[in-house]
Amino acid sequence: MTPTPVPLRRPPQPAKTVQRSSMIVGICSYAAKPMPKGRRPSERLAANLEGALAAIGQAAASGADLVLLPEIVAVQNLPNWPKAAEPLDGPVLTAFAREARKRRLWIGVGHVTFEEGRRYNSLVLLDREGKCRAVYHKTFPTLWEMERGITPGSGALTVDTEFGRIGFAICYDLNFAELRLQYRDARPDLILFSSFFRGGLQLRWWAYETRAHVAASIIGPEGGLVNPLGRWITRTDTIVRVAVAPVHLDAAVVHLDYTNVTLEEVRRKYGKEFTFESAEAEGVLLITARGQKSVDELLKEVGWERADHYFERARRAREEVLAGRRLPMGPPPFVD
Repeated sequence: MTPTPVPLRRPPQPAKTVQRSSMIVGICSYAAKPMPKGRRPSERLAANLEGALAAIGQAAASGADLVLLPEIVAVQNLPNWPKAAEPLDGPVLTAFAREARKRRLWIGVGHVTFEEGRRYNSLVLLDREGKCRAVYHKTFPTLWEMERGITPGSGALTVDTEFGRIGFAICYDLNFAELRLQYRDARPDLILFSSFFRGGLQLRWWAYETRAHVAASIIGPEGGLVNPLGRWITRTDTIVRVAVAPVHLDAAVVHLDYTNVTLEEVRRKYGKEFTFESAEAEGVLLITARGQKSVDELLKEVGWERADHYFERARRAREEVLAGRRLPMGPPPFVD
């Protein structure tokens, strides 16, 4: 079922109520090694699973709280892999659930699932107990996938966790603006992206427009973590296929208009409790909490607003002017 397109004009969004915290994310860009011809599909699957579990172990050894694996990681080199679909309690997902429970960490794993007579390309989120917390079905499977029986998912999905609000996307999904806009309005703190292709510019744009961190696990190099400014935090490459980095999810993107007037004063007062990363070319600033005080508390205290709220005010002001009403004079957005 194709999701209903989201209106380009977004209504004001309520503040998040979910608790946001810091976490350590492990990105496993696991690609299966070629196997000699003639090997049975079961042998290939077993080798893939072994390699993926080893990658999880490496990320866990570096302190990861959540480990992300690529799209269809266990069946990636099986011919006609859609036929390998299994239920959520099948042997592959059971093995990953056992690993999550053993290592006391969250795992996001791409697998082909079978539910109510339909096959899906899915991203399954398992918690520290090995329990399934979310199953996202790829909203936009490729033509090849749909021709071979993969059913499209219903659109954006978010789940509230101990870290914050998490969303999901798989590979070809990245090409479709309507899904990205659904996530823009759902306001996740972190989007898990499992894929065959790397995403490139689109991956960074998803992070920038949704104001979320994006974790990308790719079959091959160039996975990693992107912050809400669209900037890389860490990346995998041809040598380092497992990257681990801290992510601070209590963050906000504010516009530089008006904010800049008191920015230096706020930095002097709270320089140890927050980081302030400027994206001057884009006209925005990323504020990240590092201490006891939350970003929302800071914004309320100093009178700053999130960039999207500022844009919404501009939309409303535009409507007022077009209706013939004069706007009251306000303070300058910058000071010399």
